[in-house]
Amino acid sequence: MKITQDEVVDNQTTLHIELEDSDLDPYLDQGYRRISPKVSIPGFRRGKAPRRVIENYIGRDGLLNEVFDSMVFEVTDKAIKEQNLDAVGVPIIKDADMDPVQFSATIPLRPDIQLGDYRAIRIDYEEVVISEDDVSSRIDDIRQSLGTWEEVDREPRFGDLTSLDMHGVVDDEPVWSGEDITFYLDEEGSNPLPGFPAEIVGAEINQQIDFTLEVPDDFRDASIAGKEASFSVTVKTVQERILPELNDEFAQGLPDGFEDLDALRTQVEEALTADAKSRASSDYQDKVIETLLDGTDIEVPPVLLDQEAENIQANQDRFLDQSNILREDYLAAIGKTEEEILEEAKEEADKRIRRNFV
Repeated sequence: MKITQDEVVDNQTTLHIELEDSDLDPYLDQGYRRISPKVSIPGFRRGKAPRRVIENYIGRDGLLNEVFDSMVFEVTDKAIKEQNLDAVGVPIIKDADMDPVQFSATIPLRPDIQLGDYRAIRIDYEEVVISEDDVSSRIDDIRQSLGTWEEVDREPRFGDLTSLDMHGVVDDEPVWSGEDITFYLDEEGSNPLPGFPAEIVGAEINQQIDFTLEVPDDFRDASIAGKEASFSVTVKTVQERILPELNDEFAQGLPDGFEDLDALRTQVEEALTADAKSRASSDYQDKVIETLLDGTDIEVPPVLLDQEAENIQANQDRFLDQSNILREDYLAAIGKTEEEILEEAKEEADKRIRRNFV
């Protein structure tokens, strides 16, 4: 195996590798074993023809193509060791040729890391304090989850569950329509538009109400963003959530079967404290690492940066595919170009790589 190495620039170098016949023989044998069961040769049972017959039939390149990817990375690994390179990341293979068998491998190298005066870092740790209100709020969440819905004869309020008929238009084109829609009146809600739940509160049952709302400028459907929407809504039924009474019987009826309400409060306080301490510890570690990064000097190999940026974008693409969102629609929704997304990916990649090295 012949190896020539380029000069190290920006913590990466390129190896130019050429394989000789003696280097190729084991890979030709691997290719033969893989392809032999797939090829029918006159006069031989499938998988029983000698290597020289198979090689004459499909050619040397045909055997090597069966194992080319694994061969290249295995050979590159050997070359890295021979050159005593402290490699990080995956080599980039290019300029492959079969006659003679040769290729180039760009190798990212471990950068020199100057941590700065890390011993001088001092960051205060904020102690975790769980209040009685925190405990009461969590217990109220449990009550809410066990509540039941009962129909009531009154006007709707925030927190109610309603059934309604709705017709919403923009520029005389229907955008939101439906009958017997189940709609929860969330005071902080913005579905279908901000302000919609507030318009429903206080409406008379079975009486149509008409109102208009502004579509936000950053609305997901850019074609109607910033325009005025007109709604006609009829509330048909109202249901109120009925909560269990907060007493010892409530605590005893929970899956864990607490002795009384005080025992429930104790367990909730302990769980909230453990969760808060875990989050505080993680946040504290992040602050320490971020401060350490600010004083650290690392020259990230460009090939490593490009690879991590590609990984980030690939993850984004998978998420969009799983969500059935076209990339062009996603870009339009966030108001960014492919170039801006790539630049953001590189910035995130640089941060991740630096953090991992530190």
